[in-house]
Amino acid sequence: MQWKTVVFATCLLLISACHARPFQPPPAESTQWLKAGASEDDAFKSMLACGYINGSGTDAKATIEQRAERFQCMKRAGYSRRDGLDLCTLPSFHPLQACAPAH
Repeated sequence: MQWKTVVFATCLLLISACHARPFQPPPAESTQWLKAGASEDDAFKSMLACGYINGSGTDAKATIEQRAERFQCMKRAGYSRRDGLDLCTLPSFHPLQACAPAH
């Protein structure tokens, strides 16, 4: 009787795995920036103008301060994040100058 339970559980696992979307890469950063009337291409162009080196938002050589500067540039350009991310609200080992309020 126990082997039937194991076979049944294995079948359920295999069936559910076929319907899931495992190991999907994260969406490109350019798809996460929203602005009324702006297309994804507009967001990509704004990202480049703000110092991003590509539309994926990845830059292994960028410091956290540089990333915060780019993020703030996009916010100043009128964009907001689809996923609600705000880089300046995340915990950091030191205060980020790019996130300091302007006086």
